[in-house]
Amino acid sequence: MNYTIKPIITGYQLLDKGNYATFRQGNGEIVEFPVFCFLVEGGGKKILVDTGMSDTEHSIKYHHDGRQDPGQAIHEQLASMGISTDEIELIIFTHLHWDHCFNLHHFPNAKLVASRIEHEFAVNPIPFYWNSYEYPEATGLTPPFAGRTFDLVEGDADIIEGISVFPTPGHSPGHMAVSVQTEKGKYVIVGDLMFVRENMEPDKKHGWPLTPPGRFANVIELWHSMEEAIKRADYILMSHDPEQMGVKQYP
Repeated sequence: MNYTIKPIITGYQLLDKGNYATFRQGNGEIVEFPVFCFLVEGGGKKILVDTGMSDTEHSIKYHHDGRQDPGQAIHEQLASMGISTDEIELIIFTHLHWDHCFNLHHFPNAKLVASRIEHEFAVNPIPFYWNSYEYPEATGLTPPFAGRTFDLVEGDADIIEGISVFPTPGHSPGHMAVSVQTEKGKYVIVGDLMFVRENMEPDKKHGWPLTPPGRFANVIELWHSMEEAIKRADYILMSHDPEQMGVKQYP
């Protein structure tokens, strides 16, 4: 089974490059990063990887400066493509930070897949991550995943024919990547494990073979997860990579 992948921009976040995208490289440089989710199609199936970010007001009030232009929310984008939210039968989450699972209520019938480790942390995060998961007892918010039932996976897992997941902890405790078989090989959607193409290039300043992103829960796990994703992928897709803007479909 071969699939195609459509990157969908659900908004933008204004983030410090060194704090988020490239560890200690570019501190003070504010970059407008897109927030992607991905529509995977093949064999008559329509599958999402993540559901993207919130509206502008919510983002600025509770999270980051950013914007979601009119019509950019995931359910609106699907509608513009002639796709009903009811046609999405499966949603796989790389992790459960707010900008990867917003507007989930528009998909009441979809099967939801997440990492067991990620889900357990998301419903009871340490204070440092209260906002990331919109922890209700601290923020007064209701997280997008509240009240939903997930199929929780551990380790490497086949989801359906041609689509599998594997653990990539580091950015968050239970972060995972999604491997999609296409006619051009395996495309691995790595979520926030990496932010930009530069992450896969050497950090010449330090002599490191990779340039890690600046946002992580565990840098040792992050490093090994990056190595594993690069080893497994024929091509890598990221949730915030500006170079993916303008691409309508992979491969």
